[in-house]
Amino acid sequence: MAFDEANASGGAGGKFKIEVIEGTDTASSSVEAIKSADALMEQGVDVLYTSCDATSSVAAGRSGQKKGVLMFAGTSTQPDVPMKVGDWMYLANFSDNLSSGATAVFAVEDLGVKTAYLLKSSDNTFTEFVPEYFATTFEKRGGKVLGKANYTFGQVDFSAIVAEIRALPTEPEAIMTAAFEPELPAFLRQLRAAGIKSRIIGADAIDSPSFYALGDLVEGTIVVSNRVPVEGSKYEEVAKRFAERHPDQVGNSAWIVGYDAGVVLLEAIKNAGATDSASIRSALDKMTDFEVPNGKVTFTGFERRPLVPISLLEIKGGKGVFLKAATIDPAEIPAPM
Repeated sequence: MAFDEANASGGAGGKFKIEVIEGTDTASSSVEAIKSADALMEQGVDVLYTSCDATSSVAAGRSGQKKGVLMFAGTSTQPDVPMKVGDWMYLANFSDNLSSGATAVFAVEDLGVKTAYLLKSSDNTFTEFVPEYFATTFEKRGGKVLGKANYTFGQVDFSAIVAEIRALPTEPEAIMTAAFEPELPAFLRQLRAAGIKSRIIGADAIDSPSFYALGDLVEGTIVVSNRVPVEGSKYEEVAKRFAERHPDQVGNSAWIVGYDAGVVLLEAIKNAGATDSASIRSALDKMTDFEVPNGKVTFTGFERRPLVPISLLEIKGGKGVFLKAATIDPAEIPAPM
């Protein structure tokens, strides 16, 4: 959509029109991701936008790295993706360590949270490391982690974890987790049934209509989001155009990651005055405080990971209500795990 809008006005910088070539559905398969990336590169693409999950992005990325093709890692948020691939790979989305660190600052400074409990799962790097990134900044800011528990994907019985939380000397003011459906709703039902009132601080995986629709169970939950649902904001202007174009995708917040990446790429091409991968990469590395619908983005000095404000929402009445575009001092961002 970003490219179509730019092409209607002559392209990037009014000079370079962008052609989009779609690859095949990789079905979250590393093998298929490599095949699709190779097929696209054979057609001479200058920029490759990989699939959403980190594993496939890394697989396709390593193929692109060998050929010197600039790449954006879809909606992947793992901060080590660029390092695993090499100097041609950039994150399009905020990294987990950035979002979790900014959320921790918000929890301490804005919510006044002093104690927290971590619910994590080693079945996935996202569900394992996001709470740990949060804890790193939370403790540096004076917060105290009272405990942590590990769950497994598909788990339905959380009684042991709930009992552990109840047995703590004091109830944690917040429970931080990157869990999502179906495990998180199951945990919350058992947690609330036990009378535990700790605020839930979640991650971006629960920024979905199906989670918001769970009613009182999720009321008050803090959600990390790519959206800035504020009337009159630049995001809302773009969201309205997107809804007209893709009415069946309105509840999917991942689209704005792609749109922002498109806007960033258009600016880099304009500044580079060229469309080859090397020129665009050089322009990206110099990008500082460039305005996109979600705020200002900086790539300079952040190892190919965008520094952006983190949109935090609170679930109220089945909707995500905007609280703040949270930020963190770059020096406080936890190191990638």
